[in-house]
Amino acid sequence: MSLSHTLRRRMGGCIAVVLVVAGIAAWLYAVDEGRWVGRATTRPETLNLETVEQGNLPVNQFVSLRNHWAVYREHVATFRLDATSGEGQKIETLYYPVISDMNPYLLELAGLSRAFGGIDNIPDAEWPRIEKMGVLIRTDSVESLENVPPLIEFPDGLFGTVLHAETDLPGDERELLAQRWPEIDLSRVVIINAGHRPGNVWSMLVYGGLGVVSWGLAILIAWRLWRTPRSSATSRRQGGQGAFHAQHGDSLSASSPLEAGTPFTKAKGQAPRESNERSLSYAEALGRYAPQHDAPSTSRLSDLKAAKDTAPSTGIRPQRDD
Repeated sequence: MSLSHTLRRRMGGCIAVVLVVAGIAAWLYAVDEGRWVGRATTRPETLNLETVEQGNLPVNQFVSLRNHWAVYREHVATFRLDATSGEGQKIETLYYPVISDMNPYLLELAGLSRAFGGIDNIPDAEWPRIEKMGVLIRTDSVESLENVPPLIEFPDGLFGTVLHAETDLPGDERELLAQRWPEIDLSRVVIINAGHRPGNVWSMLVYGGLGVVSWGLAILIAWRLWRTPRSSATSRRQGGQGAFHAQHGDSLSASSPLEAGTPFTKAKGQAPRESNERSLSYAEALGRYAPQHDAPSTSRLSDLKAAKDTAPSTGIRPQRDD
C-alpha cells in the first residue's frame, strides 16, 4: 500500500467523521425547530398581563408585551465563568419580572413612594416583595450589572417565545429562580425568552435534509474506503495472470512456423501481429521462403513439355499448297 493511498484513506476517514458530526448537529437543530411546530404562530400574540397574573396561561408560544412595568430591582443573573470586562463580570443570562398596573407590588410601591417623598428615598428594608408574578423575562442582551437599570421602569414592548421552567431551562437556572422566589410556583409563570423567534416546519425540513445528506455522504465514503483494499488486491492478481498469459502466448507464437510473420509477407486472413512480437531476421526469412522465389527448375520444364505433347488433337492439321 503506497503512502499516497494511506493518506487518502486517513483523509477520507476524517471527512466521514466530520460528516457524521455535522449530521448529528443538523438533526439536533431540526428537533429544536420542530418542537415549535403546532405551538407557535408566525405572528406573536399580545399578552394581557392582568389575565396572566390571574393564572390564565397563553396557548400560543410566541407572544409580545406592550404596556408593562419591568422590575429590574428584583433581577437575578447567571454569569460566565472567567469572563470579565471593564465594567465587571459578564452576565450570561438575566431574569427580571414584569407586572401590570394592577399588581399588588406596584400598588404598595406607589404608597411607599408617597410616604417617603419619592421612590429613590425608600429604604432597602422597606421595599416590598413580589408575591404575585405572571411573567418573567429572560434575556442575554445585558452584558454586565452596570447596564441593568437600578429600580423599575416602563420600557418599550418586546416579543419572544415562551419557555417552561421544568422542561426548557437548564438545571442551574431552575435552582437559581427557585431560591430567588421560593414562594412562587414557577410552573404557573410565563417565562419569555426575549427576542427569540420560534422555528417553523421549513427550517425543520431543511436541517433534517442536511443531516440525511451528511450521513449519506459519510456512509458512501466509508464504503469506498472499505472496498478499496479488496479491489486493489484483485487488480494486482489479475494483472499478474495477464502478464503470465501474455508471456507464454508470445513464446508459443514465436515457436510456431505457421503463425510466424515476416517483415515482407503475412498469411492470408491472419490478424496483424502485436508490436512486441519478435520479428524474423533477414537471413531466417530468406532461408525459409527462398524456394518460393527461385526460377523454375529443369524438372519443372520437362513436365511442362510432356504436358504439351500429350494435349488432345483437334483433327485440323496445317497443309502445304505446293
